[in-house]
Amino acid sequence: MLRNGAFRSILASIIAAGAIVGIMYSYSNAGPAAQKTTAQKKPAVAATNPAKAEQKLIVYYFHGNARCPTCFKLESLAKSVVESDFADGIKKGILEWKTVNVEDKDNEHFTRDYKLYTKSIIISVRQGDKETSFKNLDRIWQLVQNETAYREYIKKEVKACLDGKCL
Repeated sequence: MLRNGAFRSILASIIAAGAIVGIMYSYSNAGPAAQKTTAQKKPAVAATNPAKAEQKLIVYYFHGNARCPTCFKLESLAKSVVESDFADGIKKGILEWKTVNVEDKDNEHFTRDYKLYTKSIIISVRQGDKETSFKNLDRIWQLVQNETAYREYIKKEVKACLDGKCL
């Protein structure tokens, strides 16, 4: 016999999985025009202190409270690529990995800022303390079941942004 809390937890997981499947189905049937990678540019802001204007990337993994095995896989594979393939960038302080629960009160703004509708990986390009652009890695759901392709996608996109080609 399930206790009330266990039943709610199982029910929330089932609902979240159904929502993800629905989103993935509509996304896969949206056609090539809707599947283009989204790169958003924000106007560059002149730094008041040029020494602090060094470019930095933050690679975010955004999730909510309900997380399925695929959601954990999205995070763990991307995190391992960033931390292993770009360890020098992390040591130099020009690259950072952050996992963020957008359902936490202080993080709700990320949903609006990046127009998030599901678990997502965003690369934020920063000059000093200002974000100059960002890129939503919108192919993660298509590639997550092919670990090699998924890892290559993450690596290619992070490298492009580090090279100043985050489009």
